[in-house]
Amino acid sequence: MEIRAEVDLAIDENRRAPCLWVPSEHWIAFCDQLGRAPNRIGVIVYRGKTIREGPPYSEVTTKRPDEE
Repeated sequence: MEIRAEVDLAIDENRRAPCLWVPSEHWIAFCDQLGRAPNRIGVIVYRGKTIREGPPYSEVTTKRPDEE
């Protein structure tokens, strides 16, 4: 599954979450698939969500990576 499809799935599964984190090893591929680059603060707004680069080897998540 492509990273954009995973992000779409995460958005569909948790529509109320304001942010998503994409693992850093997939960040460039996600940007390329959208044909966009992050803004000045390093995020991409996609489908009304703030998408951020997360830690490496993590999952696409709607929870802040440092939250337990």
